[in-house]
Amino acid sequence: MKILLMICLLAGIGSAHTAEPAQLQGTRAIVLSNAGGERHQIGTIIFSEAGGGKTAFKIDLAKNMEDFFLDMRPFLCLTGPAQRLCLFPVQNEPALISADDLVPLEYALMFMRTKAKALHVNPFHGLYYKMQWNENGISGKVYEVDMAPFIAPDIVPMERRKRPLQAQDFFEADLNSNWLPQISIE
Repeated sequence: MKILLMICLLAGIGSAHTAEPAQLQGTRAIVLSNAGGERHQIGTIIFSEAGGGKTAFKIDLAKNMEDFFLDMRPFLCLTGPAQRLCLFPVQNEPALISADDLVPLEYALMFMRTKAKALHVNPFHGLYYKMQWNENGISGKVYEVDMAPFIAPDIVPMERRKRPLQAQDFFEADLNSNWLPQISIE
């Protein structure tokens, strides 16, 4: 039995991720979805080899991401019947990912949610998609997060400003109150 397990591990069977950055080249769709089958392509992402085990990415948003001026700031948002998701990208470091680090991509695809007709955003309604590799590319599940470290960076110690969110900042999202709780790069 131990020998069979060793052979499977050496052959890569049961690997934690089945896709890697080197396989993720060219243009892919960024899709937000829910369990009811609703899917919205909010843009594309262009991947290119960056060397040293890193893959560069560039995000181009689709026309369904509409301009809104909320709380004296412009946002690109996707509006549904009951909820509006407003992109809140954070680019504190180069747009590079690797086999074991998707955080720059996660930060680039953060959102704040509001009611569909709201004129304001609430930084306590931040949405963060924790991502992982899968057989088709990348997928992620939404978590709720307080955006205060990004809105008022002075509250974060200097050594954490590049990646201010810590494990205690993430909260399990109520999937029933979040319109599009899944993200995929496909």
